[in-house]
Amino acid sequence: MQSVQKILIIAALAQCLVCLPSCGSKKTDSESNNKEGFEDGKYCAEVTYNYKRTHKTSKYMLDVEIADNELIAIYWPNGGWLDDSHFTPPDIRDGEASFTSDRGVDYNVRIMGEEGDCKLDQQASTEEEILGLSEKGQSE
Repeated sequence: MQSVQKILIIAALAQCLVCLPSCGSKKTDSESNNKEGFEDGKYCAEVTYNYKRTHKTSKYMLDVEIADNELIAIYWPNGGWLDDSHFTPPDIRDGEASFTSDRGVDYNVRIMGEEGDCKLDQQASTEEEILGLSEKGQSE
């Protein structure tokens, strides 16, 4: 009888040794994705935008926002922003992304650091200014 108990105890211990390493190691898709790319939040980025119709190109250092490794917003120092209601959020897990806004402006974004790591361009033109829809970028 004692040998049966010993076998059961050894079997139980062996099962524990097999199960313990995997205990708590399962990750959700979002946890796995955050290991690659960027955590959700704001970052500073070099943003180049080009409006082919007017041949205007601008390059600025601006804050951007990332969620689930997708670029979801660009923020201008004057309080303006361009968010994902005006473009399809591109994947930016490798630090760079390109997209075209709903107004036909082409954007290239390259992450340069965490929010606050970069000196932002205070005179950056917004998309409205590039399109000539506001005073600063008013077309003739």
